[in-house]
Amino acid sequence: MGASKEQVETLLAKYWSPEQIEGRRKLEGDPPISRMTIYRYLYSPRGAGYRKYLRGPGKKKRATRKSHSRIHNQTMIDQRPEEGESRKVAGHWEGDTIQGQTRKETCVVTLVGRATRYLIADLLPRCNAESVNRSVPQFADSGLPCKTVTVDNGMEFASHAKLQKKIATPIFFAEGRNPWQRGSNENTNGLLRQFFPKKTDFAAHSSAQLSWAVELLNNRPRKCLEYRTPKEMMDSFGFALVS
Repeated sequence: MGASKEQVETLLAKYWSPEQIEGRRKLEGDPPISRMTIYRYLYSPRGAGYRKYLRGPGKKKRATRKSHSRIHNQTMIDQRPEEGESRKVAGHWEGDTIQGQTRKETCVVTLVGRATRYLIADLLPRCNAESVNRSVPQFADSGLPCKTVTVDNGMEFASHAKLQKKIATPIFFAEGRNPWQRGSNENTNGLLRQFFPKKTDFAAHSSAQLSWAVELLNNRPRKCLEYRTPKEMMDSFGFALVS
């Protein structure tokens, strides 16, 4: 890879994939390096040490049981305004939680921008509605645009009426067993799992460790964004952020 080897190694150490490195270099007009060249380097003796930064193969998800009937007075996703359906306006978010070893233990609540793929995440002491209702309003008060939030049917969102009042933003629910209706959130949670695998004990991790992973993801180019980063997308909507 010549003089670009150090640049590629630096990006690999930031958990960028060979495809993201290739696409980003094209976007910035740098001399091209194909993903296959990078993979060949990774599987050579000299590049073997960087293979640990690659995301492992995804595992087939097992169906999870989530209660629907105990969440009352839901406003379903088909009532979400048309602007929220598009990905042209910042401020429409998808939300969920990432579970630890058990559903009631410490977990992570995540919010992902539909237009920007920008990630907000917070460690919760307990995976319940009380913790969610304390955490999410902090995001709503941060100055970031917040027009709608679409969540899944987990019981941690059972007190949605109180949460909606706190954040002054309408909350919508995806239909059960239709994770594609929150596809940006589902995908980004999968990316976060690279740093916090299944059965992670989140109580053993700090907010600083979570913030480190979130910052890496928000500054990593995404194919769906034409190899721009979520932070750059948020900036393009006029919301200057500190990296």
